[in-house]
Amino acid sequence: MQIRPATEDDLADIGKIFDAASAWLIEKYRPDQIGEPAVSVTNREGLYRHLLDTGGVFMALDPEPAGFSAAIVREGVWFLSLLWVLPDRHGSGIGSALLEETLAWGKGAAAFSVVASPYPVAQLIYLRSSMYPLYVQIDMAGNVPEQKPVDGVDPLESSDQHWVDELDREVRGVARPEDHGFWRSEARGLALRRDGSPIGYVYGWPDGKIGPGVARDPGEVAVLLAAAAGVLPRKVRATVAVPSTNWSALRELIRTGFAPIGSNTFMASRPLGDPTRYISSGGALS
Repeated sequence: MQIRPATEDDLADIGKIFDAASAWLIEKYRPDQIGEPAVSVTNREGLYRHLLDTGGVFMALDPEPAGFSAAIVREGVWFLSLLWVLPDRHGSGIGSALLEETLAWGKGAAAFSVVASPYPVAQLIYLRSSMYPLYVQIDMAGNVPEQKPVDGVDPLESSDQHWVDELDREVRGVARPEDHGFWRSEARGLALRRDGSPIGYVYGWPDGKIGPGVARDPGEVAVLLAAAAGVLPRKVRATVAVPSTNWSALRELIRTGFAPIGSNTFMASRPLGDPTRYISSGGALS
């Protein structure tokens, strides 16, 4: 088996591996999620290119492409964005080897983290790497409710990045301006202000996904959700990934008719940020 850095030429194989492995995971561990929208980036090739440009991406060849991994480091925090192995190669050690290579790429980081799927083998190799559960990330889905316009909402611009970075460090534990650049190109970023001061931001996606989002105060989380819902297409089924400690978001989503469709586990080598004020981007960029 060979593990090497990925290149642009690997994007097609990366997509094929992801399609096969994610379909297997849903069928085996989330059969009730078949047919539900995914809480993930729709433009996966754009995501892969973003990871190639700003992180580390690795291919496992045995001898043909059998798996891949990707990670980012933002302000000293390593995050495993993706790790997928072809189902018929599970148990061959490819996943552990990819994780080892990706950890070595991020050597020197102050913390290591991942959003782990329900696959027990994956969770075990993360535990062996000293990443432990911090909270459950609950995937919620529902029809977009009718919303009254939310006051104080403006497009999120690159000029807002200074306060967005400050808020991300406070709530998420790290700033990540390069990821916001990607999100602004793919989704509608919204800045929420009150009396001229920013109180949070959130993204609404063309496929109905909401997130990421951060509120300065937990009481503003419902406003974030309402603002994002206001820019979603009317007939799509909306999705949002919420930390289990963000009771404000869960309460508001349940009130407006959303329900859980699955869950993942956020694991890290130490506590990070304050997830009570956070709405996730869905997994690959957390």
